[in-house]
Amino acid sequence: MTTSEQPIDPELENGAVMAELFGAIGFQITDEHSYNSLVEFIDGNGTRTRAQRGEASLHGRCWKIGDGLEVWSVLYERGSEFYYADCRPAFRSRYVRSILPWELVEYDEDGEAIVQGLLQGGPEVIFELQNLTEINQSIFRESHLHIALAGLAYTAYIMPNSDSIPADKQSRRFELAEKLEELADDACENDYLISGSVLAWRDLHNPVTDSRLVWAYIDAGDIRLEILINRDALRGEIKIGAGLSANIWLQGHILVDADIFARYEGVDREYEMGDFWNKLRRGN
Repeated sequence: MTTSEQPIDPELENGAVMAELFGAIGFQITDEHSYNSLVEFIDGNGTRTRAQRGEASLHGRCWKIGDGLEVWSVLYERGSEFYYADCRPAFRSRYVRSILPWELVEYDEDGEAIVQGLLQGGPEVIFELQNLTEINQSIFRESHLHIALAGLAYTAYIMPNSDSIPADKQSRRFELAEKLEELADDACENDYLISGSVLAWRDLHNPVTDSRLVWAYIDAGDIRLEILINRDALRGEIKIGAGLSANIWLQGHILVDADIFARYEGVDREYEMGDFWNKLRRGN
């Protein structure tokens, strides 16, 4: 290809936000050079996919690091125009969810797509779609989508003395940051404040940077959500039953049947039998 490729400037548009979020998966993006070096590495080493958009093409590059950690870059091509549109961190979460109804908004020249919809048995969510170029585009004719959803944490902290408070009495929140006065000015449209009790957690390791990460599964009342946190950004000692609060960037992937079958691990023992019967009851 004889067209030119323009590097991403992390100070432009959402680049600064992405540079900050890379810390959640263990990468320290400190300047324009490190940002663009990462983009170029992914272009040469990531799995390549493509989605056609009229006269334009989106070229996806996904670098799978392990344990669900990924980095995505997107190149935009239209005629003689060809440039890196975006680079962002990603995490493929463990649990499968259904969303109905849903709406997809694409920003093709920015290499982005946002999904908004209602989770089955949960709240409405807005999240960055990571694998737009990876899936068969016919899936967007479906009335509902199967998705994997997780939050990448900017910051997180363990609420003091929360382990002595019963889980059902702990503070629980899942709110768009744009609607909160203290966070609205700098928030992305898919930023959330989440707080709730820790149902499960485990240490993760980025094998490329040797960074220590934490995967946590949080009960925030209306939603149970996986979040990924850099150990250096977590204040306090995490433990099951503790209360955790975090500012997160919500992202996810659309799943096909093969993805769903690969995630099946048997019956979820965290649920009581009565939880299933309650879903079958109807009001008078």
